[in-house]
Amino acid sequence: MTDLIRELGALSLASRLKRLSDLLMQDGIRIYRSTGSEFQPKWFPVYYHLAEKGPSSVMTLTTSLGISHPSINSIVNEMINAGYVSAYKDTKDKRKRVLALTQQAKQARESLENIWRPMKGALDEVIESTGVDLLGYLDLVETVLKRRSLVDRFEQRYQIGLAGISVSTYQEKYAAAFKSINEAWIVEHFELEASDLLALDNPEGYIVRRGGEILFAVDDTTSEVRGTCALIKTDEGRIELAKMGVVKTARGSGIGKLLALSALEKAREMGAQTLHLESNSRLAPAIGLYKSIGFVRQPFPTPSDYNRADVYMEMSL
Repeated sequence: MTDLIRELGALSLASRLKRLSDLLMQDGIRIYRSTGSEFQPKWFPVYYHLAEKGPSSVMTLTTSLGISHPSINSIVNEMINAGYVSAYKDTKDKRKRVLALTQQAKQARESLENIWRPMKGALDEVIESTGVDLLGYLDLVETVLKRRSLVDRFEQRYQIGLAGISVSTYQEKYAAAFKSINEAWIVEHFELEASDLLALDNPEGYIVRRGGEILFAVDDTTSEVRGTCALIKTDEGRIELAKMGVVKTARGSGIGKLLALSALEKAREMGAQTLHLESNSRLAPAIGLYKSIGFVRQPFPTPSDYNRADVYMEMSL
């Protein structure tokens, strides 16, 4: 039987995580029951916060745990009914409800610790068996979403009509497209230079292995590369946006803007403080795009490696 949620990939990420959460929660319930405890796995973050931090408001719990207000209220009410939490009015603000562990809950701490130690060992074993830093990856996903929400990322694509285009980082199979797309626009307006060929003939060695990255706008249906750009590390904290090109039949569709915005986000992830680029005044649409997303034209700090370059722009990240 096929696993539809797995087949849907990123589109069902929330459902995939919910399924994993449900599996762990169900096993957690079985573990507590097998030890004679009525404790619920979903109570753990609230219990631990109150045990370590002391009496707290619902808002404090929401902020500390990063769990929604309704979810905290639901958990707290369950714990009150089970005799684990008591609620009382804040002496300084009668509108606020302060929550604290009951004496029953405090007395249960030792027996709960005896459950949590082997439970942590079992969970560590599961994570280690994957061979990857699962918790580190989850930290990274949360950090990326805090920096820019899924809603913002969706609206960026939806508003410019790019629902069927995905942005991918470098893969060897895209190397030929990186070269052909860039050769096409360069030859259309200028001449290929030796500096171009350093990157186009060896994108992995010249860009990726030196701490940079290459992005590709890929058609979800045909898997064809519709556009590309490179992020070349030039110094500590400085990255160059370079080799941006879109296939001729896709120009004007918003792919260039999608790549540029994705490059900004990727440069931030890479730790850049400054993003810079070189262009030519004849490429008015490109320069207009760069200005629209925050690049500012400045004098060249050093002579360019390209004969065609007569525009230098920078952006602070």
